[in-house]
Amino acid sequence: MKTIAIIMARGGSKGLPRKNVKLLAGKPLIAYTIEHAKASGVCDEIIVTTDDDEIASISKKYGAKVPFVRPKKLADDITPPEPVIQHALVTYEKLTNTKFDIVIYLQPTDIFRSPDIISQCVNRLKENPKIDTVFSAYKTHKHFWNKDKDGKYKRLTSSSYSSRQTRGKDSTFREDQGVASAFRANLIREEGRRVGDNIDIISNEDVRTSIDIHNKFDFWLAETVLTGWNGNTSDGKSQVLQAKNFLGNDLKTWSQNIRNGYIRSYILFALHETGVFDTMRQIPNLDVNELAKKCRLNPNLLKGVLNFLYHADEIILKKDDKFSLTEKGLQWLFTDPVLAMSFGAVGAYSCILTELVSSLRNEKKYGIDFIRKGDLIAKGSYYTGRANYPWVLENMKELGVKKVADLGCGSADVLISLCESNQDLKGVGIDISKSALEEAQKRINKKKLANRISLSLGDLYKPETFANSVKDVDAFNAIMVMHEFLRDGKDAVIQMFKNMKKAFEGKYFFVGEFDCLSDEEYQNLYYPDRIHFLFYQHMIHPLTNQGLAHKEDWLEIFDKAGINLIKMNDKLNFRLVQFILKF
Repeated sequence: MKTIAIIMARGGSKGLPRKNVKLLAGKPLIAYTIEHAKASGVCDEIIVTTDDDEIASISKKYGAKVPFVRPKKLADDITPPEPVIQHALVTYEKLTNTKFDIVIYLQPTDIFRSPDIISQCVNRLKENPKIDTVFSAYKTHKHFWNKDKDGKYKRLTSSSYSSRQTRGKDSTFREDQGVASAFRANLIREEGRRVGDNIDIISNEDVRTSIDIHNKFDFWLAETVLTGWNGNTSDGKSQVLQAKNFLGNDLKTWSQNIRNGYIRSYILFALHETGVFDTMRQIPNLDVNELAKKCRLNPNLLKGVLNFLYHADEIILKKDDKFSLTEKGLQWLFTDPVLAMSFGAVGAYSCILTELVSSLRNEKKYGIDFIRKGDLIAKGSYYTGRANYPWVLENMKELGVKKVADLGCGSADVLISLCESNQDLKGVGIDISKSALEEAQKRINKKKLANRISLSLGDLYKPETFANSVKDVDAFNAIMVMHEFLRDGKDAVIQMFKNMKKAFEGKYFFVGEFDCLSDEEYQNLYYPDRIHFLFYQHMIHPLTNQGLAHKEDWLEIFDKAGINLIKMNDKLNFRLVQFILKF
């Protein structure tokens, strides 16, 4: 499905003159939205529709296309978005002789959106053909009133008051499509509307995104938030980008967060791994003894852990020793980013950090004295990469792939997800770990996919070990696998590809790899993202003797191995670059 992001930015803003080009923490306002669209990884095209030369010039500088000038009749302050978007879509389709399937609508005045919320909107449309429109909205606990036909005020929301903590089943949402909205192109193209008959909502609880910049106060507030409440740094960059005190800005906070972050991370992982959170999601208001019994845990220890979360965060409700998840808990705990961090970063790699002292002293060595947990690696990788699977599936369909072999399949979560999303697809899982394949088989059986997914023990260095099991596959898939072999150097990986090309000539190979950042790129990242990437690039992979490379390094490896590059997508989440090769 081809996707286009359309950003509206006229030159005649009145509330805050020239706001779209006004420097906010050292960067033009419109630049933020363009960067969000690029970082989302789901936009085939990003265009800005404007009547202003300066806006056009800045938009092009930051990576958007400005293929036409917006007509004056569509550039006044009372023109609704629909005719502007319709004009932009239809005009650009005629200019490029291209038909788009999905339109993304983004307002440049919303600068605090996460790129992930854009990708969520698009991916929900791709995953569910029955949905017409997906947009960002805020859940509100406020009560709304208006006058009825008799002139009496009546409440529009729930008919009774309740505590804020217990509201939620009948929640009211306030839409904010400017943060992120995606809809079928035919809606706006043929009917001139953005909101279809069947909608879905991405619940957004980031309070920063409520800052919509229309006047001087909004601008001041946004800049204050961007600069960490302390004003700009000397060179005009925001402290959000430059700060290196990720534990806090004062000594007390900094020192206590050393402990607090450690405790919370392990607790969240432990309660996910033991099934406590899943059970609480299914059965609310469980007595702690009942909860412990269902999960086969020590009730006294569990009570202590839940009490800690109850007092430390807003994800647990407690009444008479009965515990439930709050709305925040239900919404956040089961998201892909949290699950990826819990299983992959904390669970799988905990040994790397607990053994750091002995490693630094050369008393213990990774791979001999201790090793990461492979099943949790597989879980974490699944949740990290799942947002990118629609792109893989779409291209497999275009190439006529009916059966795929997943290399380094782990617990088979990727294969299961691909096969569940495409009922015509079959798969073979290849892994060097017997224990991983045993776990994979359990998951395959549970999903009742044993008739479509088979497993085989195999070593990627030796294609002959699994050649018989993949004779009838059309393609191979390897997401975040091949970099592990860089520990032996580029030449070893080149030779591996040569061996596979010889053994599987004519087959397609889908490769997904992380694109490493330079020091300069790190300094320009939003700080939480910087810490995320630093954890993998400068901690985990060096400590586990794995290799990481830049996109250009992978292109060099493919070229030297004599493998044809069919397609590349470097606009995916988490700086994942997807390559489609042909042996």
